[in-house]
Amino acid sequence: MELASFESFRRESAREILDVVFRLFIERLIPTSHPIEKIVALFGIYTFYFSQPSTSGPSLYSLKHIPIPIDIYRSLLDLHNELTDEALQPLQPYATRLLTTLLDAQVFHILPEASLLAQNPSVLPREIFVPDGVDPSTILGTASGEASTSGTQKQPKKKGRPSKRDKAKRAKDAVLSLDKWLEKNSFTYPTFATDSGSGLSLAEDATKTTHALIAHRPITQQQHYSAQKNQLLALLDSGVQDDVGVGSSSRGSISDQHQHPGKAALSRANEAILARLRKIDEMAAEQGLEVGGEGGEMTGLSRVEKAVADYREGKSRGGILELVEGGRYRVWPAGSGCCYAGTRYIYGSHVDNFWQAFRMCVHVEGTWCSKSAGSVCWPSVYFYNSYRLEHRRAA
Repeated sequence: MELASFESFRRESAREILDVVFRLFIERLIPTSHPIEKIVALFGIYTFYFSQPSTSGPSLYSLKHIPIPIDIYRSLLDLHNELTDEALQPLQPYATRLLTTLLDAQVFHILPEASLLAQNPSVLPREIFVPDGVDPSTILGTASGEASTSGTQKQPKKKGRPSKRDKAKRAKDAVLSLDKWLEKNSFTYPTFATDSGSGLSLAEDATKTTHALIAHRPITQQQHYSAQKNQLLALLDSGVQDDVGVGSSSRGSISDQHQHPGKAALSRANEAILARLRKIDEMAAEQGLEVGGEGGEMTGLSRVEKAVADYREGKSRGGILELVEGGRYRVWPAGSGCCYAGTRYIYGSHVDNFWQAFRMCVHVEGTWCSKSAGSVCWPSVYFYNSYRLEHRRAA
């Protein structure tokens, strides 16, 4: 006890040290403790309390009262009744003598029950030693099911660096976990035979695997987008049909429709996008990069230019907007390059989904360029927004 008293001459520090020491003894007096533990704790409390230095220079702090929860206090008073075992019975008179001395000195300061956490701190911070080969759940008092992961019980953590065997086991477990995740989220779909001049080499009756989220088409979003676009184009066409006449056999050129404000806005949007794409094409060419216009006819920038030209001549209803669904009206020739995002045909053969088409391409500065020929225009990808390609060949 002298060691604990001389640990610190500061009053606050000495009080904290003594509070913790006596509290550790009190915690061993709980009703669930073994009687021998209670006897040792009682001897410790008696020895530490009555060996505190009372006269010294300079004066040292000494604890006057020991806080104890009332339920633990009742368990302490009933200690002599627990010493009925033949091995513990000789200790009964000594325990009674020590307890009587402490009660006569009015040492204990009664607190509410321990379950109410009336002490500060409510729980003492501590480290619990777990011997090798012992399950931590048995020492911490937790159920074996709570200390298990994936149906297997946790092994105690080994000290030091992991061995090569442990590293190999961890790597194997990680691979197995990844395989289970892929198996759970994979979707297998059939592929189709290609045309002779297409440039694709998918085997007939072969199957491919992709992620489940990619394999399922966002039909609801696609239908909603198509309905909104058709409604917009219908509103833009309504004023023109009133001016030209409902019974007219042709839409007329854009020069005949320039008076209508809706058509004028759509025309400006087409021209602005085309101008910006040409600017991007020029900037990429200055840096020596492959650009959308280098793929030949009907690739990249050329497709956008043709769509805008068709709109100017009145052959197209929406200009660039028609590129999203342009493939359903036209079959691009085999070898002409990747189609726009949203087209139903690529290289004249079936394509299962949107991402299969993109895997045939390499992303270069905003342009999806095919290694064989052609490219996918980035604005069409922006319009389509990752909708899945449909695979239905033209009649």
